[in-house]
Amino acid sequence: MIVKNYLPAARNSTTVHVRAVDQGADVITGSKVPRPTKERLANDAADALGIAHATMSPQGGTVVSTFLDDLHRAMYGTSTGGVDTYRKAERLLQSLGLTYDPYWDTSEAANWGGGTVTARTYSRIRSALLDTPRCFILNVTDAPVGSKWETDHTSVYRYDATVTGRQPFNDAGPGSRVLYYSTSKSTTNKKHFVGHAEVKYIANNWDPPWEAQLTGYTEFETPVSIDDVAITGWNRQHAITEIDWLTYEAIVVAGGVSPELDVASETPDPGGDVVAERVAKDFPATVPAIHVPTELPLGELPLRPPQIPEYKEAANGRGVVGGPSMPPRSPSDRKKDKVAELRAVEVAIRGLEGDGWTYSADRQKDGVGYDLEFTRAGTTLKVEVKGIQGSHLVFNLTPKEAWRAETDPDWVVVAVTSVLSPSAYTPHLISRDRIAAASRVVTGFRLTL
Repeated sequence: MIVKNYLPAARNSTTVHVRAVDQGADVITGSKVPRPTKERLANDAADALGIAHATMSPQGGTVVSTFLDDLHRAMYGTSTGGVDTYRKAERLLQSLGLTYDPYWDTSEAANWGGGTVTARTYSRIRSALLDTPRCFILNVTDAPVGSKWETDHTSVYRYDATVTGRQPFNDAGPGSRVLYYSTSKSTTNKKHFVGHAEVKYIANNWDPPWEAQLTGYTEFETPVSIDDVAITGWNRQHAITEIDWLTYEAIVVAGGVSPELDVASETPDPGGDVVAERVAKDFPATVPAIHVPTELPLGELPLRPPQIPEYKEAANGRGVVGGPSMPPRSPSDRKKDKVAELRAVEVAIRGLEGDGWTYSADRQKDGVGYDLEFTRAGTTLKVEVKGIQGSHLVFNLTPKEAWRAETDPDWVVVAVTSVLSPSAYTPHLISRDRIAAASRVVTGFRLTL
């Protein structure tokens, strides 16, 4: 995937979009960013990938859904494969490592706008392509006038439909960066920038009021006076104002801290765990019967020899290429994994019960190489469940599970792809012969010294 230099100031840009610091006057300069339209966000993503701009619907406010396929094809060589607008958006965001949010990214969880893909989706795509978040100034105060909203503004920022700047802030959503501006009504650090943080999630949906859940709040070592900052178009009475990355970065550096936040739940997909929990609660699984063949493979089935990946240094010297990468799972990722696992188990139980099986035992904590037991007409079925957040059948197998696949004729896998999707989750019953024939790649070693 090649991303060319892009109009808004990118995090890794070598071209100065604004004079981040005017050395002559020693003043940080920048401009308020107007709210970008959905078309602008989509076309910025197209420019980043060097493809044709989006086609708009005849009504003018909607990007034609095939543009999502165009973006996916430019990055990965294939279309999304989604059967409708929702699934196209979901697949594209998944490919970028982002959790699809049916409450914000589309109208899937709403009672309006069937098939609508929101500006939020295109904003997330643009930010992911550039590895550059959208940035905002948030007005805060410790004065009584702000007590209704700001009792804990280092972790939550509350606002409603009367707040100027709410629309671009909602459009940007998780992963956005915020600067805290202490207003003239504050008792300390009046008219100073005092810290910064990242938006983890905005609750609940497009209807007010809202709560922006914030993470990684870092207080400036040296508050930055408004006298040292000149932002064209910024009305300090407006509670929320969008600025570009370079202006944000310059103010943070002037405050004596790093623009890269030390976030305990550091993840390229902030808020994904919140979405997962909401979907699991609001979209209970409705599952067709999972049919088990009357005859399963018998005897021993040797697995294919595992492939050991071969790596080499990347051409730019900043990484390695040649094999699978297993990035560390953040606390947020692990929380999402747990929701996926529970939802997959629910799908497996309901689907197999629909085929006439009786759920008889939970073996998940027994360390026996499978998760669930079912019985039917004197037959026992041992089921290993895999909750897969993507749309492809790719999953890990433990040594005990591999042993079961080779030797146990009563053992099967139920893998649920797109398990966190509101409606596109799909259960797959996989028999031992398919496991035996599958490609296996080594992803780790356990050493004893």
